[in-house]
Amino acid sequence: MNLQLSDIVIFLLIATIIYTWWSNATIREQALTRVKQHCESLNLQLLEGSVAGNKWRPTWHQGQIKIKRVYKFEFSSSGVARYSGKISYLGNQQIKIWLSPHDF
Repeated sequence: MNLQLSDIVIFLLIATIIYTWWSNATIREQALTRVKQHCESLNLQLLEGSVAGNKWRPTWHQGQIKIKRVYKFEFSSSGVARYSGKISYLGNQQIKIWLSPHDF
């Protein structure tokens, strides 16, 4: 079996795609867990029980390139009205959770 350079490049490309997909899925699950905890601590209801990717872009942070991810979600304070929120990650670190103004 002879490996050519093109075989190695294709293998590395496929491995990179799989790693990126796995990393995104892991961070999305972490974001969902954090949003659930945050909503419960404020006595809010997370609607649809999910977060959706909103933005994904590379950014330069402290001399390194990191991926900034923003996930959107919806919540309710009364069970009737819907409000939006966002959770942001830089790399694998949560940087903020934003909730739109809502009734308590």
